[in-house]
Amino acid sequence: MSVLPGGRETLGRVTENDRTAQQPAQPTSPVLYTGIVLYSNQDPEASAMLVADGLIAWTGPEDTARMIHGDAEIVDATGCLITPGFVDAAATADGAAADPAQDAAAAARGIVLRLPGPTGEREGVQVLAPVTEDADYLDLLAAGTPLAFGSGGQDPGADPWDWVRGATRRPAADQRISDRAAFLAATRGGQRVAGRRHPGSLQTGIEATFVVWEPWDLTVQSRAERVDSWSTDPRARTPLLPDLDQGTPRALRTVVDGTPVHDRLGRGHG
Repeated sequence: MSVLPGGRETLGRVTENDRTAQQPAQPTSPVLYTGIVLYSNQDPEASAMLVADGLIAWTGPEDTARMIHGDAEIVDATGCLITPGFVDAAATADGAAADPAQDAAAAARGIVLRLPGPTGEREGVQVLAPVTEDADYLDLLAAGTPLAFGSGGQDPGADPWDWVRGATRRPAADQRISDRAAFLAATRGGQRVAGRRHPGSLQTGIEATFVVWEPWDLTVQSRAERVDSWSTDPRARTPLLPDLDQGTPRALRTVVDGTPVHDRLGRGHG
């Protein structure tokens, strides 16, 4: 498992030369993200999110946020999607430890945790590398098999959004799953392999580990031939994801336990 300063078994604040010192995370002032689209089952219409003490402390309308949390640092993330971070559940092709030198590059792609080990069954979860391996994804889900995705320790699988594409566009039509199911396997599924419980979306009270993605066309897509258990109708309030047919969005900020480990967003006050 890839361990860096900033939190046990997670990516932390990355430096070029010091990857061994385990310093406790320093307290930071509350940060309010505004103008956002939140990947959340509980509050999909939220346009603001407050991060405090390493947790997601509040979500809701931006105008309300500015009234009750106006003393927080305000980060203008207008149009940006905020989602849970990806977990590389197969960061190496064998049981060797993941290379810490690759952690910064992984964080820049929106990966918040890298687990050493190959694909296969681990912790009751079927770990797959959708970019380089074939699998009967829909049959596995229909059988109730939990899935997790990863790179397989190979460069072609480095982009985690390609894991989603690999399970939704690459298989035969009768084995494709929805973008949402693939995204959950690429995020929540890996957390399960790591022994952690995660709701699969962002909500108050959980660790502030997330990714801010650049503004992008968002949609609810399913290419599965069989009927999904959730609706693609926008009125169903299903969380939105990037339209991956248009490319791969950039991770503007990757945050682990409230601490940015990758940052292109910078500071901005609205």
